[in-house]
Amino acid sequence: MSDNEKFQEQKEKIIKTLATMFDYLGLNATLRIEEKGNRLAVKITSDDAGRIIGRKGQALESLQLLLNRIMFKDNEDCPHILLDIDGYAKGEREARAPRENEEENGEQQPRRQPRERRERRRYNDGGERNSTAQLEQQALDAAKEVKRWGDPVKLPEMNAHDRRIIHVTLQNDPEITTESEGEGAFKKVVISLKNSSN
Repeated sequence: MSDNEKFQEQKEKIIKTLATMFDYLGLNATLRIEEKGNRLAVKITSDDAGRIIGRKGQALESLQLLLNRIMFKDNEDCPHILLDIDGYAKGEREARAPRENEEENGEQQPRRQPRERRERRRYNDGGERNSTAQLEQQALDAAKEVKRWGDPVKLPEMNAHDRRIIHVTLQNDPEITTESEGEGAFKKVVISLKNSSN
């Protein structure tokens, strides 16, 4: 197989992998690849641009990181992949303004704002409320996300019974703390790292 054929196969795999990721996320996009020096730029056109970019580009940055890791794992010669949506290319800017939770000298401020997590499984096939197993899995998934990225996760509003299941599921995790937030019968559970406020 010639170098050009390998390169074309690589480009097709990048498009297929990113398209699969978007499909899982419920996003529609048109993708095409351009060569940019020693990098490949994936040009994304989508009506869901805001969701793909995310707050301050965090979603786009995460997608780019994940795609690069997937491609590099299969082929160490794969060039760096840059995701560009409507001229917003994460990682292309020479310098960036400090993030909201960073000071000018780059140090982290102690408390981060929790991200809202969309509820994926509000109802099972019978249309009934979440089962205990589903709530436990939701709690474990959110805790895993908090440990991986360091940002607190805010679960959707739920009643006292469902919140208790979340709290009990994570109460013995030494790295995680949970607290209910809101007014009234339905509140949100915020899951965060124990040392995030120190």
